Order: sequence, then structure tokens, then C-alpha cells
Amino acid sequence: MHNLPYNGRTALLVFAPMRQITRFAAVFAASLALAGTALAQSPVYSVKDLPIDKTAPSAAEATNQGRAEARVIGAQRLIDRLTLPEDRSAARQPIDAATVARSYRSVQSQGEKSSSVAGGIRATGFVTWSYREAEVRAYLDSLGVPYVDSQAGLAMVVPVAAAGVDPAQWGAQWTATVNGQIAGKSDDTVLTPYIGSIESWNRRPAWSEVQEELTRVRADHGVIAEAYQQGPQYYVRLVDMRTNIPTPDIGVAGPFVSLQSAQAGAVTELERAWKAASIVRGSGATNLTLVAAFNDIQEWVKIRKGLETSRLVRQLNIESLSTVGADISFAYSGRPDQLAADLRSKGVDLSGSEGSWMLRVSAPQ
Repeated sequence: MHNLPYNGRTALLVFAPMRQITRFAAVFAASLALAGTALAQSPVYSVKDLPIDKTAPSAAEATNQGRAEARVIGAQRLIDRLTLPEDRSAARQPIDAATVARSYRSVQSQGEKSSSVAGGIRATGFVTWSYREAEVRAYLDSLGVPYVDSQAGLAMVVPVAAAGVDPAQWGAQWTATVNGQIAGKSDDTVLTPYIGSIESWNRRPAWSEVQEELTRVRADHGVIAEAYQQGPQYYVRLVDMRTNIPTPDIGVAGPFVSLQSAQAGAVTELERAWKAASIVRGSGATNLTLVAAFNDIQEWVKIRKGLETSRLVRQLNIESLSTVGADISFAYSGRPDQLAADLRSKGVDLSGSEGSWMLRVSAPQ
């Protein structure tokens, strides 16, 4: 027996007036159709900023050779992005970047040029290679390598300068000039997509002090990136600003020789921590029955989309549905805290305990 949401309130799918059912279902179906279109290609399987520098008898040959080399470099970066070093070392056989490179989908130029040099035509620039998700997953599965290809929620990285670090210099690592305006540097292809704050601090700000900017850039949460210097080297301490997570300290990245490398290393550490917390080993599944509570159709769509796109959730079943809640059952892989973290990254909070679990849209943090 399943509990109808909110003490047996009439289930919309069964007894509500037909006009209300039709309106609710139509809006819901349209919203899911739009969501499905947006999810057609995961940005995780695109690798940006791949360098090209080749010389050949013609511009076309130089470009093609450079892109081919970049495709293998991108495949290796993708492997490193999706997996942990210890899992790569434990693979049934070494992971071959050239094999992954053959699973390419498309290439996009980020600015390429050619020039005449001694020996032929030189092609230089950068490209983005995208790879076929299903083929890459199947290859990693065949080698017994666990991987993570779901993204955390968008984070606004807040640069904080501590011992020996100039706030303006550290803040500049997280910003870029776009059309003459200062904007936060961003990357939506990494496992932990981010946008840099345009403000830099010489102390850790409270959440209320960054709330306005966080809302403006539509970030899911804030992460403090506190840079400090020890001797000639730099380190970055990363702290999640959300109040509803059990462990806000993410980790410390370093050492680095420059603030520029510290910025890149901080992003890598965010990805490593996300993988370590999210990766699932083993094939078992746990059944769960719970209530989803929502205030309107937009919140319900967000909850359902979060469940349907979760890499941990399977066999999703909507037992009953009203205008304010739903009884839901599904099976999931991994631990409860991994499920909670995965749903939280999609803007959905899982709370409660055995026999009394509830889903809600996350409040601003």
C-alpha cells in the first residue's frame, strides 16, 4: 500500500476534474519535451581548448593532422575527467586514448589560422572535440572502470585571498573581459561546471554577501576558493557555502607555481572531489518509496527531471499525483548520501530517514 501525498488527498490522476487534469498534463508534457531536447548531448563529453600546431605541404593537410592529434589529446583528457587514477590503474587492461578517440562525434573550431613557413603551411589554433557518450561508456564498462559523467550543480566560485596572496591578482584568475565588460570566467563542460565571481575578498564572505550575484548568474550554490602562499608555492582551500550539506570542506589543491595554475588546479580538485563522492562501485540496488512535495507545476517538473536524469535512479514509478504532491517509488544504486548528493546537484533535496523520505526543490543556498 502506498500513502497518497498529504494524508490521502485526492490523487489528481484519478479523481480531479478533467479540465484540471488536462491542463496539468499538457504543461507537464511540454516541459518534459523541452527538457529532453536540452539533454540530447551532454557537455561533459566535449573537450575544449585542444591545441593545434602542425606543418604540412598544404593548409588542409596541416589542419587535418593537427585536429587528429588534438582528438587523441582530447580523448585522454576525457578519460581523466570521467575516472579516478586508482580506478584507471585497476583496469583489466590499460585504457587506450586512441580507442576512445575513434568514438568522436564532431569538431568545432575555436579559432584556427594558417601561415607560410619554411617547409610548408603551418596550422595553429584551438578546437573542441565531442565524443559519443554511449561508445565511451561501453568501452569503460568493458574494462571494468567505474566512471562519473553526471555534473554537479553550477557553482559560483568566490575567490578569497589569504596569506601572501593579493586579492586583485587572485580575483583576476576567475574573470574575463567579454565585449569590454568584466565577467566571470566559466566552463560548462567539466564535471563541476562553474562561473567565477567578479568580486574578490580578503576574508571569507557570508552567503548573504554573495547572494545577489549568485542569483544574478543563476548558480546553484557558492564555493569559496581561498588561495594562500607557503614559501614560493600556492595552495587553494575549497569550501562549499551551502548550509545543508554534512561536510562543507571540499579539499585543498596544490602546490602550484603560479596563481594561474592554481585556478586550473582548483577546478581539477572540484572534479576529483565530485568523482570521489559520486562514483558507485558494485551493481546492487535499493528500493525506495517516498513523497515528493511541490508548490506548482514548475517545481514538480524539476523534481521529476532530477529523478529521470539521475545516473543512480532506475525503475521510476509515479504511484499517485496531486497538485501539491506525489507518491514515488524507484530503485537506486550506491549509498543514500550519494543519491542525496546526486539529486542535490539537480536542485532537489532528499531528506528524512527510513520509512519517511521526502523530495523537495532545493531552497536558495
